[in-house]
Amino acid sequence: MVKQADQYDIPIIEEILLDAVNWMSRSGLQNLWNESNVKWSNLSKSYNINNFYIAYQNGLPIACMALTNYDPINWPNISKGDSMYLHKLAVKRIFAGKGFSTELINYAKNLAHSNGMNTIRLNCNQHRYKLRALYEKEGFLCMDEKTIYNYDIALYVYYTNDASPIL
Repeated sequence: MVKQADQYDIPIIEEILLDAVNWMSRSGLQNLWNESNVKWSNLSKSYNINNFYIAYQNGLPIACMALTNYDPINWPNISKGDSMYLHKLAVKRIFAGKGFSTELINYAKNLAHSNGMNTIRLNCNQHRYKLRALYEKEGFLCMDEKTIYNYDIALYVYYTNDASPIL
């Protein structure tokens, strides 16, 4: 089950994202996320609480993501409201590899389609090949690779229908 977050879910979102930060740190994976920037005091500078969605299994929160309608840093040429943007997708490590990322991605696809959005866009670390393979398996196409703030990213787009690419 996936539900839209409310203010009471802030500690849950922080916990899920911190679990991902700690795993990436232990694994030596390059990442923009750190303990400080997954705290709500920093997240709230870029996101509203209703941007977040949480996946549950048997009543336990196990994964989250944020969905927005604007990303001027990574997609400066796309007007606000012309696409949906997937951010902060994370699954608690004890639930990793069990399809919960796919569940959240499918939720985003359905939400985009039902809201008339032709595309879902995201960015991820250019060198996280397993993560990139997940997005590509889910139908996302790599549109570009570039460096922003000394961080190598890959930019992906998913087309919810037969829409033409908008770069």
